[in-house]
Parts: sequence; C-alpha cells; structure tokens
Amino acid sequence: MNNPDQKKILWNKAARNGLVLGLFTALCRIVSGALTSGDASAGTAVLNGIIWLLQTGGCIWLMKFLMERLVAQYDGVDNRDTARYGRMLALTSSMIFAAAMFFFVALADPEFVSGQMDLIYKLYGEHLDENTRSYLKTIENNYTKIMFFSTWIYSWLYGVILSAILSISIPKKDPFAGFMEHKGE
Repeated sequence: MNNPDQKKILWNKAARNGLVLGLFTALCRIVSGALTSGDASAGTAVLNGIIWLLQTGGCIWLMKFLMERLVAQYDGVDNRDTARYGRMLALTSSMIFAAAMFFFVALADPEFVSGQMDLIYKLYGEHLDENTRSYLKTIENNYTKIMFFSTWIYSWLYGVILSAILSISIPKKDPFAGFMEHKGE
C-alpha cells in the first residue's frame, strides 16, 4: 500500500474508525466521571475500576479488530501497512478523544475543574505555601488547555505503542510457508 491512492484510503479509514475509537474512549471517561463525581466510596472506586478495564480492554480489542479488518479487506497488506494504519488510527482517535474531553470539561461540566482543585486543597492544603497556591491558581485557569494537550499526547503515544505491538502479528505470518517449496528441491 505505497501508492498515493492507497495512502488516501488508509487516512480515510483511519479518520472514520478513529472517530469511533475516540468516541468510545471519551464515552467511557465521561460515564466514569459522571458516576463517580463527588463520591469517594469503595463502591465508586470499584465501579470506576470496572469502567477503566472496559475502556482499556475495549480500546485494545477495537484497534486489533480494525487492523485485522484492514487486512481482510485489502490484498497485499503487510505488517508495515498495519503498523502505519495503527499510527494513523492512534492520531485520529486521540484527537477526537482529547477534543471530546476538552468540550466536556469546558462546556458540559464547568464545575469539574474547581472540584478537582478543591480536592487538591483538601488533601494537601495545609502543606502548601503561597507560591504553590498561586501556581495552582495558574493551573486552574489553564486546566482545560493543559488537559487537552496532555490527553492528546498521552493517548497518541499509547496508540502508537499499541499499534506497534499488534502489527507484529497482523497479518499472521506462516513461519513454514517456504518450507515445502524448498523440501521438494
């Protein structure tokens, strides 16, 4: 898949499938945040852990599924192509996820940032000096921007590493493929 038309196909598929993967991840995080906001009980922690496992496992399965589907749909797709597609998928899905989380925090739940900062002040307030408090105020004012870029970079790196790991075995290789040809000689 080295010609320009095939690269366009990969980007098109990565954009559409990245939308699905990014929205799935964002939905898991938003549901987790909505269910656990303001509650620090053990049951909430367990529920949050279950949602995290669902999100992590679902993302891994979905990326593997999408990479395998690429191999099934097109002839001549090798491990390099699936790794490239995985990186494209990671980039597009991480952009969607970061944007969804940015809009959720900035628009849908504006009290989220102040709640997080209140929690920090409750936990560490007596140990903070004035310089640290003023720095935390600066962070609070720029929290949505910091969260957007850190989420985007983290998610993209996670996706790149995951696609590199998954592409090793997609498509599946037969280590004995040439054995029978050489045996007859």
